[in-house]
Amino acid sequence: MDSVYLQMNRYMLSTTIILGTISALANQILFYFRKPLRTTSCALYFRALSANDLIVIWLIMFPEWISFQFQINPSDQYVWFCKLYTYSTYVFYTLSPYFIVLACFDRLCTSSTNVRLRKIATIRIAYILIPTVIILIFLVYGYVPIWSRIVSTPSNSFCAITNPSYNKILGFSLLLLFCLIPPTLMIIFCTITFILLRQQRHRIMPVNQARLRHRDNQLIKMLFLYVTSNIVCILPFSVTYFIQIYRYQNQSPLTNSMVQIFALFTNIAYATSFYVYTLGTPFYRDELVSLLKCIWQRFHRNNNTNNNM
Repeated sequence: MDSVYLQMNRYMLSTTIILGTISALANQILFYFRKPLRTTSCALYFRALSANDLIVIWLIMFPEWISFQFQINPSDQYVWFCKLYTYSTYVFYTLSPYFIVLACFDRLCTSSTNVRLRKIATIRIAYILIPTVIILIFLVYGYVPIWSRIVSTPSNSFCAITNPSYNKILGFSLLLLFCLIPPTLMIIFCTITFILLRQQRHRIMPVNQARLRHRDNQLIKMLFLYVTSNIVCILPFSVTYFIQIYRYQNQSPLTNSMVQIFALFTNIAYATSFYVYTLGTPFYRDELVSLLKCIWQRFHRNNNTNNNM
């Protein structure tokens, strides 16, 4: 199993870094420059998600790839880097699922006929909720850098949490905060949203409201697709990680190897949002084509101006 993991790590991590960078940057550009996407609170959560995915790719995955390819690992040599890297890994991996949860709740509010709920789905509220979630996640994992340290053995050294009690607390925290709570909330919010949409399907609206409703429905479809892909990527890791925690005192090499392999698949969830949106929704594809046309027209106009000069 170790050889399988090594081969998968060799090729999957580099591919994920390249495709994930393209995905995150494309989402940032599109959600910022296209007004139909920029003017929704859900788009702000998508932008926060893409920004965090970019941080995960370059602050966590890339150093891991460097360590694997060139055996350069500062976390095994410098205590401050060990503490910072371990802390950042848990924080930023956990943040993205909660941005999806916020987006799911936002679409639920948008689909509701309750006026108070609909007032929550605003950009002003999004600017409050995003920093709040970030601060809470940073605080929840606040003990991680305190107990992270470099452990030296005759053969090598590595960064780890050596205290068994805190190691167990960290394991259960990750199980709850990353593996169980986000997918559960996503499924609950998406199910309620789907029910609300079915109830409103036959309502007659003015033309402007119908266009907004069509845009919101496309955003909801994008969200459903991404939630599905996210759960598919994280669920195998969640199950094997639960088994590993449950058998904490009697862990098998097979379970540990499976956790490592499925952890690689969780990285896919941080690199595929752009491709899921593009392949899944005509609305996103149309906005992408419109943006590319605007860029081409501006480039062509500048070339003509330079030629005339």
